[in-house]
Amino acid sequence: MKKTSPNTRTARGLFALAMIATVSTLIAGGCGGGQKALSRNNVENLLKKGIKPNEMGMVMVLEYHRVLDKESNYTRSIENFKKDLQTLYQKGYRLVTFHDLMTGKINVPAGTTPIVFSFDDSTESQIRYLKQGTETVLDPDCALGIMQTFHRKHSDFGYAALFNYLPTLFEQPTYQKAKVDYLYQNGFELGDHTITHPLLARDTDEQVQKEVAVPIKDMRAVNPNVKVDILCLPNGSIPKNQALMYDGSYEGITYHNKWALLVGSNPFYPVYHYKNPGRLVPRIQAMDYDVQDGSGADGSGYWLRYFDNHPEQRFISDGDSATICAPAYMETRLLANNLPHGVTYVGY
Repeated sequence: MKKTSPNTRTARGLFALAMIATVSTLIAGGCGGGQKALSRNNVENLLKKGIKPNEMGMVMVLEYHRVLDKESNYTRSIENFKKDLQTLYQKGYRLVTFHDLMTGKINVPAGTTPIVFSFDDSTESQIRYLKQGTETVLDPDCALGIMQTFHRKHSDFGYAALFNYLPTLFEQPTYQKAKVDYLYQNGFELGDHTITHPLLARDTDEQVQKEVAVPIKDMRAVNPNVKVDILCLPNGSIPKNQALMYDGSYEGITYHNKWALLVGSNPFYPVYHYKNPGRLVPRIQAMDYDVQDGSGADGSGYWLRYFDNHPEQRFISDGDSATICAPAYMETRLLANNLPHGVTYVGY
C-alpha cells in the first residue's frame, strides 16, 4: 500500500474544506440571495420602464350569460362582447384560468393584469356549432367563436374561461359531448350551476345536496376527466347550511367544491392578501357604465373606469411567477402561508 505523507493529507483536507465552503456559498447565494438579487434587478428594470408592479392589488372575475345580437338583461350583445375583448386587451388585462387566479399561480406579462371570464347557464350562444358541408365548425358569432378569432390575432391575450353549466349543457344535444371535450382539451374550466337554478337559500339540506351533486354525476357521464370543484350559486343565493356549498352527498354521489361563486359586484384581493374573500368569490357582471345616470354602477364598465382612475388599487404583474412583487409597505398585508410553493415576496 502506498503511504500518503502528512503534508499531502493536510493539503487534501484544506482543499476539501475550501470546496465545502464554496458549495455552501453557492447554495446560500445562488439559490437564495442570488435569486433575490436577480428579482430586485428585475424590479429595478421594470421601474425604469415606468412599470410599477403591485401583485397585492385587486383582480376581477367577469360574469357573462348570453351573447346575442341585442343587449338586454343578462345578455351581452355580440358587438359589445367584441368591444369588451378589445378594451380589456388595450387596457392591459390578460385572461387566466379561475384555478390559477384563486391559487395565486399567476403568470402574465409584466405590466399586465390577470382577469377571468365566467359564463353562466351553458347556453348555445356561448358555444354553437354549425354544419358547413360535411364539416362541423364553431360559429364565429358565439362567445367562444369570438374569443377564438380574437386570440388568433392577439395570442398574448389568452384563451381561457370558466363555463358554469346547467343540464342543458350548451343546448344542441347532438354536440354536447363534443363541446365539453373541446373545452376540456383546450384548458377551459367547467363549474357546477345546479340542476334547476333554484334559490338555494330556500331549499332544505337534502334539496341543496341534490342540486349540487347530480350535475357532478351528469358531467362524469359526458367526460369523466373533467374536474368540477367550483359551485356557481344561482342568483348568488347562499344555502342556510353554507358548508353544503363545498361538501356533501346525494344518493351515493359525493362532491367537494373548493369555491362558490356569487353574482356579487366587486373585485377582490388575491389569495395571499389578508383581505381575500376566501372560498366565497364575488364577480362583476359585464355591462356598460353611464356616468350621467349612474346605470351599470356595479358592472365591468364602472370598475374598469375605477382602475383607470386608481391604478394603485389594481393588480399589476412583475412578469415573474416565482415572486409576488409590490411596494415594500404592503408586505404587512401578506398572508405568507397562502403563497404558492416556492413563491417569495419582493418589496420595493
